[in-house]
Amino acid sequence: MILTEHIRGALVSIISNKLRSALSMLGIIIGVSAIIILMALGQGATSSVVDQFNSMGANLVSISAGKSNASRIGGGGSGGNASKLMDSAFIEFVENINGVDKVSPTVTSSKQFIYGTYNTSANIIGVKPIYQTLKNLTVADGSFISDDDVIEGNRVIVIGKTLWTSAFGTDSPIGKQVKLENGIYTVIGVLADNSQMNTRIIAPITTVMSKISWAHYYSSIDISIKDVNNITFMKTFIDSELKRYTGVTSDDDKPYTMSSMSEILSSISSVTATLTLFLGGVAAISLIVGGIGVMNIMLVSVTERTREIGIRKALGALRSDILTQFLIEALFISIIAGLIGIGISYIVVSLVNSYISAIISTNSILLSFGSVVFIWIFFGILPASKAANLKPIDALRYE
Repeated sequence: MILTEHIRGALVSIISNKLRSALSMLGIIIGVSAIIILMALGQGATSSVVDQFNSMGANLVSISAGKSNASRIGGGGSGGNASKLMDSAFIEFVENINGVDKVSPTVTSSKQFIYGTYNTSANIIGVKPIYQTLKNLTVADGSFISDDDVIEGNRVIVIGKTLWTSAFGTDSPIGKQVKLENGIYTVIGVLADNSQMNTRIIAPITTVMSKISWAHYYSSIDISIKDVNNITFMKTFIDSELKRYTGVTSDDDKPYTMSSMSEILSSISSVTATLTLFLGGVAAISLIVGGIGVMNIMLVSVTERTREIGIRKALGALRSDILTQFLIEALFISIIAGLIGIGISYIVVSLVNSYISAIISTNSILLSFGSVVFIWIFFGILPASKAANLKPIDALRYE
């Protein structure tokens, strides 16, 4: 019954001083909404990165000829033969490793892409048809290269979306002929929007090796693993098999570099998670400022209601009664402001989602609401204690 009276008294005080209550809530509203919105943007960025990497093949292990940058420092080792490592025998060996599903070799080059007056340097990737499946590439118009194109070494290419719009505008490039250095090639397909492939050219691997780069060895290979949950083990296993194949025992002497999408994704997710927490921490500063505002307003409220407190104490109100009422008042201000802040953040995120990805997580709401409770305890206790410690005679004599 006494608690009900305290709650009623706190609500009456908040409602009767609307402007003061609104001003004390404002800082918390801004702080809560800032935390949720910034963390939603961070979560959205993380989700976008994860989706992009998953679309590139989360079960892929890539092997490139040559040592990693760290191993190249100081030279030495067997790196001199790295460019000659990936031949047909190497590909066949990798295909026969237990647990390997598919293998897609690639050859890369860079040549001038010319169509009419448009002229730019473009990266060319020589691949087999399996490359489309492994990399989850979608053809927006036309078709991808075929087995016949690879067997016959046809002069056909598939181009990225950005390259298409830059060179052809809104016209369909299918069937158009373009110039790559000294050769004429026919465009047979356009890839759907893909940040990794928008400015690149895909051609049959045999065409690139015999007519563009004149290479006799592959640049890299992509390996799909049968068990997507076993990537880490398979990467280590494949590495040990390749060491045996190349005859090296030390990691520093390996004439190849291995990487997996899962490792890259894990590193990027870690970075974006740290960034999200940093953004939440920055937003929490405004919440602390809001808490100080609540404390200041409550202290003003205590000063204004000194005589009221004196009368209540003279009539028998205990110190705990005064303390409880002011704490409940601070609690209501914090909770109402927190709920308004959460509502505003949902509205803002729904509007922002039309332009960039933003995801409100349960963790961000719990964090923001937990901060509100902390503010209630930390910044509400001082005004409440001051009110509870007033002596009745001094409070009654206060002018």
